[in-house]
Amino acid sequence: MVNIILEKVNKIFSPDVHVLKDIDLEIQDKEFLVLVGPSGCGKSTCLNIIAGLEYVTDGRILFNNIDVSYLPPKERKVAMVFQSYALYPHMNVRDNMSFSLKLSKTDKRIIDKRVKVAAEILGISELLDRKPKELSGGQRQRVALGRCMVRNPTAFLFDEPLSNLDAKLRTQMRGEIIKLQKRLGITLVYVTHDQVEAMSMADRIAILFDGRIQQLGTPSEVYNCPTNLFVAGFIGSPTMNFIDTKFDQKNRNMLIFGEQKYPLPEDIANKLVKASFENLILGIRPEHIKVTTQTHQDSYEVEITVIEYLGAETIITFEFPDKISAMAVTPGFYPGRMGDIAYISFSPDQIHVFDSETEMNLIHFPS
Repeated sequence: MVNIILEKVNKIFSPDVHVLKDIDLEIQDKEFLVLVGPSGCGKSTCLNIIAGLEYVTDGRILFNNIDVSYLPPKERKVAMVFQSYALYPHMNVRDNMSFSLKLSKTDKRIIDKRVKVAAEILGISELLDRKPKELSGGQRQRVALGRCMVRNPTAFLFDEPLSNLDAKLRTQMRGEIIKLQKRLGITLVYVTHDQVEAMSMADRIAILFDGRIQQLGTPSEVYNCPTNLFVAGFIGSPTMNFIDTKFDQKNRNMLIFGEQKYPLPEDIANKLVKASFENLILGIRPEHIKVTTQTHQDSYEVEITVIEYLGAETIITFEFPDKISAMAVTPGFYPGRMGDIAYISFSPDQIHVFDSETEMNLIHFPS
């Protein structure tokens, strides 16, 4: 197995294209780490550098404290699964899975044993004689996984492997990959732009934006304690509500947004004392907003503008009297209509406050 370390890694393709900027990252042995971020943030380039498909412009890549920064892919002994599966169309499943072993002149008995074991684990034993065109998308993905498994790699590297599958099959394959990684006990680095995949699969998530790691942490940490405005908006669906607000200069235990005032517990107010009074952003996740048809203590009157019933939950868009708009998620069916008056409330321990200039979270600090 392998411990992978990236030290101050930079990748520059041209003077105007600086893709990775001082990336520091340690991927622990047997860890499932997900690199997630929007298109163009540098996550696939980061994976290619780990694989040896790209070389660093500056910095180092260490495998078990050995510098592999300029070693070719075959000497790093990692296995990569691509978005397109990259199967040879003229070969059957057995030959696709065993091709790399044949190139390295591995004994035929060892090849046959590894292919058999991998096929049994992946549930594709009955497909070994079929060609790729005779397989479904999920079956092709399993073959691509099997081709990696038979090599006994030091690590698996996955580059958006599920993006070509339909929603139901993606969910199924997520579970299969999680089980496979735990069963094999292998280091796995997984690239995706889908934050649902990241949250549901990872031991830890590295969130990239503009070539830098914005936050590294467990799914719980990046959801509950986002380090900045970008992470808070990227993780979570529907996205976090952001409302311009300010710290009341007369009452240090009060936030003001529009015509609304929100009282703060003393411990939270103390964290904001050094913040700018005029440049704050209140963040609250839709699922943390309670919506009722009756007024109650500490609630705000709002008008419902959109209702989206999704079965297990309902997404409600609403407006305060001063036309500030936000979104809430309630479980099950909400018995209301567009244009109705409703009452919303949210707990102080679930709000986030960001400095609008630095975009840093001023309340919830990552551990």
